[in-house]
Amino acid sequence: MTCNVDKKMMVKLFLDLGNTRIKAALEDDSGYQYLGPISMTDFSDPDLLDEFLDSLRPTAVFMSSVLSANDLDRVKSIIQQTYKLFPVMLTSQKSCCGLTTGYDDFNQLGDDRWMALQGLYSKTTDPSIVIDAGTAMTIDAILEGQHLGGFIVPGLNSLRASLGSDTANLTIVEESSSTSDKVPKGLLATNTQSAILGGSLYMTASFCNHLIADLNQQVGIQFKVYITGGNADKLNGLIDLPSEVVPDLVLLGMKKIVESV
Repeated sequence: MTCNVDKKMMVKLFLDLGNTRIKAALEDDSGYQYLGPISMTDFSDPDLLDEFLDSLRPTAVFMSSVLSANDLDRVKSIIQQTYKLFPVMLTSQKSCCGLTTGYDDFNQLGDDRWMALQGLYSKTTDPSIVIDAGTAMTIDAILEGQHLGGFIVPGLNSLRASLGSDTANLTIVEESSSTSDKVPKGLLATNTQSAILGGSLYMTASFCNHLIADLNQQVGIQFKVYITGGNADKLNGLIDLPSEVVPDLVLLGMKKIVESV
């Protein structure tokens, strides 16, 4: 005699809560799907959120966040009201999934950095560097399952906003279609907007290239380079060594940690 059991399909929703946008991925019986970014405004609209998730209703929600406490509570409230679920927060750990943090106190390592490192280690166990080009830019390295440590510097948007807010007669500058026609054909800028855009980009890339070169020389190994974050595509073309853009690296790390439990 066969007993037919109607098992509800497990639909896992992974949310990477950044300072300026939310990245999301779904995993169900058909596999993993990266959905891309969504603004907080659209995320707060039930109809737009439903459309974004392709009408799939999650049965479990996992989150990693760099948001303020108030903004995080807002997201939690949306999840609870919309799906009647309590989201699970994923945070930094001393060691997990074959990878150990290099921080003296692992609690001080940003949750997003730990998830990105886990995502990186799920792609390769080779000596690797991950550049997370977000509001703040972080660079971390892995060697033989050990996180070596990293740096935190202002991201591209933060650098540009700083010039716009602290310097007389300058406005906050962002790249858009309206500024594309002002970018010079040559290397150097001939107007203030493109001077800020190009200068901040080259300065950021130069920092990355020097750090990568120094680390390669110190360890005696050439590290693979992976880039994630909102400005990954802009930075990618200026990295001296071959590099790969992985927009959902944090989400992949979250998925790996959940699978290990």
